[in-house]
Amino acid sequence: MRTFQEIKANYRFTDQDIETLKGLLPVVSPHVETIVSDFYSLLLSIPDTAKFLQNEAKLTWLRGQHEKWLLTLFQGPYDEGYFQRLQRIGYAHVRIGLSAHFVYVGMNLVRRHLHQIIETETDPRQREAACRAVEKILDLNLDIIARTYHEEEIRQVFLSQKLDSLLIRFSQRFTFGLNILLVVGLLGLSLGAVGLIVQDVIHIARGNLVHGLVSAMGSVLILWVVIELLDMEIDPPGRRLQAAALCGVGPGGLYPQGAGDLPGLP
Repeated sequence: MRTFQEIKANYRFTDQDIETLKGLLPVVSPHVETIVSDFYSLLLSIPDTAKFLQNEAKLTWLRGQHEKWLLTLFQGPYDEGYFQRLQRIGYAHVRIGLSAHFVYVGMNLVRRHLHQIIETETDPRQREAACRAVEKILDLNLDIIARTYHEEEIRQVFLSQKLDSLLIRFSQRFTFGLNILLVVGLLGLSLGAVGLIVQDVIHIARGNLVHGLVSAMGSVLILWVVIELLDMEIDPPGRRLQAAALCGVGPGGLYPQGAGDLPGLP
């Protein structure tokens, strides 16, 4: 962020401008109340700003603060304290949710009033310098006040990006945890399938050939499906489990489709 000294230097705000502004103070002072009255009449006529001015006591206080601000345009001192006061004005506008648009609208009204005063009540030989000094100090004020809005926008974007980053990291870790649980579950299924195959071999060895063979086929199919799923989890770019194989798994005990029609099955 630029310092106040840098801002003044960039606007070429010189000691001569300061002297010109101080010389305008006696000319502008009698009009301050009128300018402030017109300023708040304008804001009260706009629904988006009138809602901030419904409290009469608050409005009276704001009028007094605005008159002080107008006078300091021509009184100074234009030091760090002046810079900080302008920042506080900007932050107050941001805090209540006043759109920056109305800051520019209000400044435009003040600018027109001051130019009219200069045109009608100053020496023609001094008007150019007076207008130039007034333009500089108004632009300085507008620059600093509007800067608070930009800072708030940057802060909101930063917070949004930080929240997005936290959510992404959380989802990645959560998904990783689910994948670990899935792999553990598949390993358990594979051990269960191996146990089924052992039981089927025992059935075959005891002479129950048909039932043992068909049951073994179902158990082997279960094991194959689990192996394919594990392969997809551990090596996603690898082989894909084909839908046709899954479609061949029957709901009643994972026998091959049509196995219930084989002779000897209950």
